[in-house]
Amino acid sequence: MATPHARIQGNPAARLTIFEYSDFQCPACAHIQPTVQRILELYKGKIRLVFKYYPLTMMHKNALGAAHAAQCAAEQNQFWPYGDELFAKQTQWATLADPTTSFMAIAQDAKLDTVRYATCVADPSKEAIILADVQEGKARQVSATPTFFVGDQRLLGGFFEADGARTIERELRK
Repeated sequence: MATPHARIQGNPAARLTIFEYSDFQCPACAHIQPTVQRILELYKGKIRLVFKYYPLTMMHKNALGAAHAAQCAAEQNQFWPYGDELFAKQTQWATLADPTTSFMAIAQDAKLDTVRYATCVADPSKEAIILADVQEGKARQVSATPTFFVGDQRLLGGFFEADGARTIERELRK
């Protein structure tokens, strides 16, 4: 499935694409974000990162809502700043019975059109985009988050942190 431009970072014409299957409520996903940013900076112009939703709803009750909120930010071309804030403020909203107010505060901080954002969040059809990413992830045998695909190589969370740069170098030499 094609990923909307709003969820792609880096050089759109890069030879190497990295896919990140992630869950905004996953602590390991939040932990690895600084590494992802360093990799993007280190390989600027040589790679592109494609973010795929993979909310682990059995473990994280607010993960689907967070993905839905991020998708609504993506529709205003603010996916990356919104997603960064979801990860940064994860401990503040993750255990709430209803994180809607926290998600709206992040939307306001990201300078989203909050009326448009609220309408989007209220639209259950937006979840189809998220579920399409989940189905794609299942087809690629994703079973944990974060999972990265660097070319044909699959790297789970900590392995991306430890071996991401080496794997990227190897893939760029192909």
